[in-house]
Amino acid sequence: MRLLEAAPLPERTVGRTGLALSEIGFGAGPLGGFYGPVEAEEGARAARRAYELGVRYFDVAPLYGHGRAELALGHALRDIPRDTYVLSTKVGRYMVPAGAPTRPERVRGEGIAFNPVLDYTRDGTLRSLEQSLLRLGVSRVDIVYIHDVDAHSQGTDEAAEAAFREAMQGALPTLLELKSQGVIRAVGVGLNQPRWALRWLAEAELDVLMLAGRLTLLNREAEEQVLAECRARQVGYIAAGAFNGGYLARGGLDASQFNYRLTPPEVRERYTRLVARASLAGVNVTSAALQFPLRHAGVVSLVVGAASPREVEQNLAARGSAIPTAFWDALP
Repeated sequence: MRLLEAAPLPERTVGRTGLALSEIGFGAGPLGGFYGPVEAEEGARAARRAYELGVRYFDVAPLYGHGRAELALGHALRDIPRDTYVLSTKVGRYMVPAGAPTRPERVRGEGIAFNPVLDYTRDGTLRSLEQSLLRLGVSRVDIVYIHDVDAHSQGTDEAAEAAFREAMQGALPTLLELKSQGVIRAVGVGLNQPRWALRWLAEAELDVLMLAGRLTLLNREAEEQVLAECRARQVGYIAAGAFNGGYLARGGLDASQFNYRLTPPEVRERYTRLVARASLAGVNVTSAALQFPLRHAGVVSLVVGAASPREVEQNLAARGSAIPTAFWDALP
């Protein structure tokens, strides 16, 4: 495979680790098919196109398509020198076959024929990571996140508390041990709720925090306290979900979902006002949405999902669009 490589994008350093990430990362979630069907080779072409255009950070998780996204991303990166990019995945779930004799049927129709088992113990963490390495076809990953320990993903605060305690006793010390051995380079958590992010920052030894959809043009919950805590503790902040689950990317069309939940009326009202301000300033909302998180000190990388080479090209073009200072200054 011959890639036509551009120069790598500018990089930012993760806390105390010395690990440098491209300021735009490729999010492989769409390759799992959770947001609609994505042909495997098309998804792989998207990842390769990101590399060609200078992206050097790739993020994935076992949950995305129940292993499908890792398989597609691994295929995309297989012939690219491993030392030229940073790779992250997540733990908290391992996969078991679905639909075979004596096995339960698939819990979701998309992805591949596996079901997730939620497990934040030491054994579950090691099993999850080993499966990820096999699917990705690599001998190491650089960053490992403990995935989805908050009430948004677990369903209730009680369930989140139980998962948190299990992860603090199992997944976290296991990953810190792997880091001390040089097996991985950084330990983090990936979640959705700022209050649970603050809990993790207060009680866990972390290098990096990935928070989805809370540092965007329409949701700025993480802008003050979470970012301040990350800076104080020298924890790198990875921004994800810049489009709030696709809401900003769809331009208000078929925008029933906001951060993977039904869109509240107040969000629709904020979006209407945002579009009006952008129109007056001659600003493309998608471009502003991509650039907004990277304006904040402490943000190491913005992970953006893409399902095709064209989407990758559009995202990186939006990163470079000129936006007047007056637009940013007018944001509430």
